[in-house]
Amino acid sequence: MRIRLDVALGVVVLVDVLRVFLPSLITLFGRAGSTPAELMGLYAVSWFVLAFLAVPLARSVRPPLIALGAAGLLLLARLVLQLTDGGDPQLYVAGLGLLAGLVWLVATAMGSRDARPVMGGAIAGLAASTVVHAALDGIDLMWRPGAVPWMLLLVELLLFCAFTVRAEPPDEEYSGAPRAWLAIGPALLLWGLYTGNTAHAQAATDSAQQAAAVVVAAFAVVSAAPAALPVLRRPLAPAVALVASAVAFTLGGATVDGVHGVAPGWTIVAQIVGQVALGACLAHAATTFGQDRPARRGLAAAGGMLLFVVFVFGYYAAYDLYLSNGWVPVCAALVVAFLGVAGSSGLPRRSYDRRFAVTAATSVALVAAVPLWQGTPPRWEGPGDGLRIAAYNIRMGYGESGRLSLERQADALRELRPHVVVLSEADRGWLLNGGHDGVRLIAERLDMHYIWAPAADEVWGDALLTTLPITSIRNHVLVRGGPTGAQALEVGLRWQGRDVTVIGTHLQPPPGWRELDQVEQLGEIVRNATGSGAPVVVAGDLNLQPGDPAWRVLTDAGLTDPFAPVRPFNTIPSRSGPAEQIDHVLVTPGFTGKDQANPDVPYSDHRPVAVTLVAGS
Repeated sequence: MRIRLDVALGVVVLVDVLRVFLPSLITLFGRAGSTPAELMGLYAVSWFVLAFLAVPLARSVRPPLIALGAAGLLLLARLVLQLTDGGDPQLYVAGLGLLAGLVWLVATAMGSRDARPVMGGAIAGLAASTVVHAALDGIDLMWRPGAVPWMLLLVELLLFCAFTVRAEPPDEEYSGAPRAWLAIGPALLLWGLYTGNTAHAQAATDSAQQAAAVVVAAFAVVSAAPAALPVLRRPLAPAVALVASAVAFTLGGATVDGVHGVAPGWTIVAQIVGQVALGACLAHAATTFGQDRPARRGLAAAGGMLLFVVFVFGYYAAYDLYLSNGWVPVCAALVVAFLGVAGSSGLPRRSYDRRFAVTAATSVALVAAVPLWQGTPPRWEGPGDGLRIAAYNIRMGYGESGRLSLERQADALRELRPHVVVLSEADRGWLLNGGHDGVRLIAERLDMHYIWAPAADEVWGDALLTTLPITSIRNHVLVRGGPTGAQALEVGLRWQGRDVTVIGTHLQPPPGWRELDQVEQLGEIVRNATGSGAPVVVAGDLNLQPGDPAWRVLTDAGLTDPFAPVRPFNTIPSRSGPAEQIDHVLVTPGFTGKDQANPDVPYSDHRPVAVTLVAGS
């Protein structure tokens, strides 16, 4: 299967924009959940519906000219995005760039009678996006300051421009059914959710995270050459493998080292099998012959991308609606599998291509080299006269402006010099948030060990970071309150020769705390933990303020408030609205607090909070 490089590079740029559009939709338009999910969905779907207008436009303008103009607008939008500093400009430029990319895709479909090289380009583009994203350690060029990201971006855009201008004319002797174009959207969803998601693979292992990223990136490259794998030359084998991988991804969850709901290491196998099968299914869909018209191909491409956004909201909005979302990846896989099998007579036998091996080896080297350019984290130590505890709701790593701020969040925490950090609203590979591993990235920049505790799913929840020896780990699933679930991570630590239990949590109560089941459960966990005789610390975004009925439940469980001497103690940045005190560190008697801190930084919609706990009455 030939590969159109203009399509491959266009997919890379489109994915770049999509990785800005989706988190901007949540953090800026959605304001991290305060905007109703149906309104966010309507806003997002509108951009995808507008892409259908390219089909009637083709009656007046030749599709190749539409594709060329849309490619130019996509390039321009991506350049302007690099200049934005968050806020509404980022939100709307990302939307316009997404629309330009969708129109480019639709017009490319209408102007390409032979889908085979175009599908090859689409698979190669997804593979390249996987490799580049992993080689950048999950922080894309969009979020990186300085001259080097600009230089790399210009190289990417110039290559896209050059190959677009020199694109080969369509093959007028071939006519292919439009089903391949309908498969692109669901394929993009599967790739972003798990098959090409290196952050998800890294979340499934503690000891070999870089190796996991290398393996997923390598098999992404393999997926660009499905004809090189004889076992996948017939359509049924990759179709079954793709659906099986989606089922495995949906069901993948285990208890690892006392923590519930973690993605087990074998899900990495589901990822790489799924990615290779995904490439093969797209290749088979492109070999299906039949009469069609440009309008049908354009409608199929636009319809496939509309399926993508519908599946995205079906998967993530299910949390807000308290519904299961496991059906989404399975349905997407069934769509791609069916389109690959329907009418395909199999891929032709191909001879070995040495360029494929060179590309795979280069990709592996790029991803494996990540630790070499990261450098050594700045050295720092916690205070020696007390146990320093910090808590930070990082809002998936995004600041108030909607820009990815993981490095700044790590810097803000470093300034607090904590022995222990509790992170809330952390994710380790959500497509909706850009597919980065925020927990690992912050922990590496602080040179701290981390313990991951899923809540909503295997890559969304809370984490505890520490420089202290760990003696025990256990987490508790809390009763359902808010949309993304809640848990309490109970970790035993050794500090200055004594045992301390730290419980990290992010309470998700019903509106108004009308039901106290969740906080009462936490109170019982505290009582049980104090039975060992070790002091107990509870930290995190508790979503309650001193004086609330829920607050009294925790104080009745024996917890005291080391922030009490300095209250009111605002934990919301001053730019975000009214003052609130909802992030806390509570402790059982025997400790007093000092050096309380809540720096007013805009790197999340919460402030980090910290206190030094000193033993004594």
